[in-house]
Amino acid sequence: MATGEFQVMKVPAEQLTGILHGQVVDPGAQPTNVVRQREGWTVDVSWEVTGELIDWLAGCWQLEIIADLLGGGETRHPSPPVELTFTPGSGRYTASIPMRGQLSPGTYDLVVNLTTTTAAGTAGALGGFVVISKILVKE
Repeated sequence: MATGEFQVMKVPAEQLTGILHGQVVDPGAQPTNVVRQREGWTVDVSWEVTGELIDWLAGCWQLEIIADLLGGGETRHPSPPVELTFTPGSGRYTASIPMRGQLSPGTYDLVVNLTTTTAAGTAGALGGFVVISKILVKE
């Protein structure tokens, strides 16, 4: 499981900090770095935000997977990103992004990209990313 840290607005860590995890999971719910294009594999993501300010957060998380094909181009999945509303009193979140049929055969760098929007719908100042090791997508 790959781990990343949050990029947090300019507040002390004891007031707001977070950690983010992501991994590719095969149809049998096992972590892997080799998948078949047409099988039901997912990118499972979990994150936790802690600190005094978590009850003050308002808005939504936006979660997407950025797939960078070696020697090719970049794609984002899903489109639009998954949105999850902030949960007051709880800083723990999980999501599973289905990837069946989303990528052509090849080798990819995957990045879990987590951003926020405010209650007013503008870009938030909290987010993070995790670089997942290379994965091989087979036919």
